Amino acid sequence: MTNLTTEARRHGERSEDRDIGPSGDRNPLALEMMNRVVQTISATLREIFDESAYDRFLLRTNASRSRASYRDFTRERDATMLKKPRCC
Repeated sequence: MTNLTTEARRHGERSEDRDIGPSGDRNPLALEMMNRVVQTISATLREIFDESAYDRFLLRTNASRSRASYRDFTRERDATMLKKPRCC
């Protein structure tokens, strides 16, 4: 109980109740939650930087990754952006 904070000791927590299981392994639930957080952040960044959109473009056009296909993707994306009505 020496590794816990005073507040945790008051609430009756034990160090094995936290992330480490009784066999010394990490808690699988905590690892799964952390994995989901990392996947969500990764997917968000892929959307922000248009990597996912480029992958969808490649699937839709049955193309492979190349300079030419990326050029076609950017032209299509830019043309779509110009067609959108702007507010204000």
